[in-house]
Amino acid sequence: MLRLVIVDDEKIIRETISTIIDWNSLDIEVIGTCKNGIEAYDMILDEYPDIVLTDIKMPGLSGLELIEKIRQTDEDIKFVILSGYGEFDYAKTAMKYGVKHYLLKPCNENQIIDVMKQVAQDCYRTRALQEMQNKHQKLIANLQENIMRNIIMEGLTPKDNLRNILSQYEHYIDFLNIDYDLCYVYYLEENNLEECVNKIRSFLSVSYPSVIPFFIYTRNTLILFFKGLNDFYDPLDNFLKNLHFNHQTVSIEYERKHFPNLQNLLEVLFKKINRYEYVYLINNHHIITAYNHSSLFIYIDDILNKFSSQGNFDKEKIIEELSEILSQIEDVDLLKAVITTFLMKLVNHNFIFYNPIHVTDFLIEINDINHCKTILQIFLNKFSNHMASNPATHYRHKDFIEKTLMYVNEHLSDPNLSLKWIAENYLFMNVDYLSKQFIKQTGYKFSQYLTNLRIERAKKLLLECNTEKIYTIAEQIGCGNNPQYFSQIFKKYTGMTPTEYIKKANGGNENESK
Repeated sequence: MLRLVIVDDEKIIRETISTIIDWNSLDIEVIGTCKNGIEAYDMILDEYPDIVLTDIKMPGLSGLELIEKIRQTDEDIKFVILSGYGEFDYAKTAMKYGVKHYLLKPCNENQIIDVMKQVAQDCYRTRALQEMQNKHQKLIANLQENIMRNIIMEGLTPKDNLRNILSQYEHYIDFLNIDYDLCYVYYLEENNLEECVNKIRSFLSVSYPSVIPFFIYTRNTLILFFKGLNDFYDPLDNFLKNLHFNHQTVSIEYERKHFPNLQNLLEVLFKKINRYEYVYLINNHHIITAYNHSSLFIYIDDILNKFSSQGNFDKEKIIEELSEILSQIEDVDLLKAVITTFLMKLVNHNFIFYNPIHVTDFLIEINDINHCKTILQIFLNKFSNHMASNPATHYRHKDFIEKTLMYVNEHLSDPNLSLKWIAENYLFMNVDYLSKQFIKQTGYKFSQYLTNLRIERAKKLLLECNTEKIYTIAEQIGCGNNPQYFSQIFKKYTGMTPTEYIKKANGGNENESK
């Protein structure tokens, strides 16, 4: 149910509106009425309504001043202006603050209901968008946390250098071009670890909502790292410097270091944690003990080498060996890490039956599963099916490029189509890696390919319509409601305007028919 606040300095008006309309039938609850803007401002801060119906002319704080003040902290509240002042200047100012609806007194019950139905639809659309964005952000965070967990676990096994480890994950995380920060919370006693992590997560969700934090704990030191904050560090530094816990026996100390990229940070980090037999990883709000499971990863590498050494191998025996090794793992997070590591290495070796898209889909599927047997069965079934349907050879045209081309073809009418959006929201890959692979495999830059495809689609559509409908083609090929822009790029690439192209095409057909 949506929440509504009614604001008007005339008591009879606000009380009449609150009682005369059947708000329940509109799925709206009137949570309060206010006699002026100051009172309304306090109520909005306390009650967080979805909709505010407010007069303009009020003592103390006008309706427009109230909207301006609220907009500084909340972009989602929907405002409806109710006023006897119909001057255009008020309407212009209201629109500046995103107000879509403006009711003039006197207005009847039906007019208010009609407007509220429209505002309610806006509210539900906003909620749906927020839920989708939150779900997507959570998915990205979980994926990156899982990948970072794998990197840390592999880094604890000193048989491979860091660069080789990171190369398996560069499809998903940019290790070289984004700055990172590494924070140390020293002398944090283990009995306070969970409380400390929860406090930091809560603080970050409010003060830095876009930050995805990664946590490691070892020998009374909590290590936290994340993408750089563009010099906005004061709130974070003050918070971490002042951390305290009731049962902490020694004072906590805090230190932060900045790195030009994630690879440099991890080089420093592994030098510190590799000397320990185990560390604690905080992954998806769970505390995981990470050991140097060298033998596990060595076995996995041995199986991988069997793929690489010979073109023909016993598929059933491979499945049997994997099952025997992985079935011994009783820790869910370790099992996920080992399987993911194996799949990532297959991707890195460019085997046809596994690619980054398959790995991403697998990680998403097992993300919320907490039973080792279920995870292992899903993995073995999928892995076996891939091996059965594809030969054990290296693939020439990567599957994620095919998915990119297919997505572009199906969404060509989207004027905001970009490789960055496809990488981050559809493939969940690093955009720089995708861009380089796109050029390497198609021979075109993405923008060039997209424009060429749009021009070819436009040519086909132009032959099927008359000059009066040219404007509709602009929308169909992703130029939006802008026929002039469409005409300009069409002429740039073909040397003709759309009209000239139609005439020439029709003339050619006529000549051929003669």
